[in-house]
Amino acid sequence: MSPVAGDPAGGDAVAHGAPPAVIGRRGATRVALASAVAAAAGYVVLVLASRTLTPAQNADFLAFWALMFGLFGVLAGVQTETTRGVRRAAQLGTTGARALPVSLAVGAVLAVAAAATAPLWGTAVLGAGSAADLAVVLAAVLLFAGHSSQAGALSGVGAWDRFADLVGLEALVRVAATAAAAAVGAAVAGFEAAAAAGACTWLLLLVAPPYRRALHAHVDVPWRGFVRGLAHAMAAAAASAVLVVGFPVLLRVTSTPEEFATAAPLILAVSLTRAPLMIPLSAFQGVVITHVLEHRDRGLRALRPIVLALAAAGVVGAGLASVVGPWLMTLLFGPAYEVDGGVLAGLTLAAVGLALLTLTGAVTIALDLHRAFSTGWVVATLVTVVLLLTPWATEARTVTSLLVGPLVGVVVHLVALRRQRVARR
Repeated sequence: MSPVAGDPAGGDAVAHGAPPAVIGRRGATRVALASAVAAAAGYVVLVLASRTLTPAQNADFLAFWALMFGLFGVLAGVQTETTRGVRRAAQLGTTGARALPVSLAVGAVLAVAAAATAPLWGTAVLGAGSAADLAVVLAAVLLFAGHSSQAGALSGVGAWDRFADLVGLEALVRVAATAAAAAVGAAVAGFEAAAAAGACTWLLLLVAPPYRRALHAHVDVPWRGFVRGLAHAMAAAAASAVLVVGFPVLLRVTSTPEEFATAAPLILAVSLTRAPLMIPLSAFQGVVITHVLEHRDRGLRALRPIVLALAAAGVVGAGLASVVGPWLMTLLFGPAYEVDGGVLAGLTLAAVGLALLTLTGAVTIALDLHRAFSTGWVVATLVTVVLLLTPWATEARTVTSLLVGPLVGVVVHLVALRRQRVARR
């Protein structure tokens, strides 16, 4: 079964056999709304946890949250490469491996690797008595591999309405479960199970025929080639996960227990300043890749308006963060979560750098520069880690590492794109 795609409006693409189309107004609106729901849902979960748990308990929950979403972030590579492979298969008229079985196998390998290495990091990241927490994470990882494959297949065939529903409902399931945990006054374990519940959403949606049909999407290469592409995409996604959602884990392992016990306000500030850019951008990742694939001759120039808009948003956002950010933090999370306005401004600018790295990465993988894609993210992560190990105050090393690391990764991507452009002349 070869991949199929949808109409320009971005409707039920799985049900049609037309060539893939760039996202239309309706599809873009649905994806934007879904990303807004996902962003709001993340805030709601964090607010519910901060209002129900003590600051020390919340720090433990945030470390679990960062670990789980860090591993989910690694699986974002499955979505990225599946989007590229399914889209490219439609363009070339080829039929390679089925995406879902390979993706689930990759998710199982990741879960086994996490379980096997847990004795080395489990206590440091999750605290004492972490076996139950780890079991929840591993189950969620396996389920999310299927979610990532479904999301990538729907993006690749241009089923933007279905993709938007998957993204939005996954977030809403998580919020509903977390609200239930808060209502009964659950402990940390209850919030952790609730946070993992959203990974089941794609299975619930299989009652609808379009989602069942998307299970059969094929990529453009045989399974070995798909696995190689996944390896690069997941290496980049792993580095991305460390920077995007895994940062609290890094902060925990590079700080003393006393420092980390007071780090919940800073961790929440990182999430608060990133979410307005990174959650929508993550939702539109498939859109970006398919857009570049439809304009391969233009490369990064195809995204110039978005890059300029991000830069402008960063300047304005940093100014607003410095003025109203401290007030907003205490309003949302309580008086124990006050953060300096200068720190919030720096974190906002760092979020823009991370968004730019995400965009340049999408261009490199769409143009089959898999090695440059993964190298840029890995270098960005290594630079961030090195700066985080400096003996500065927690706020200073956090802001500096998150500012500089992604910008170095952007340079790596730009150099690779320039070399490819010169080679084609």
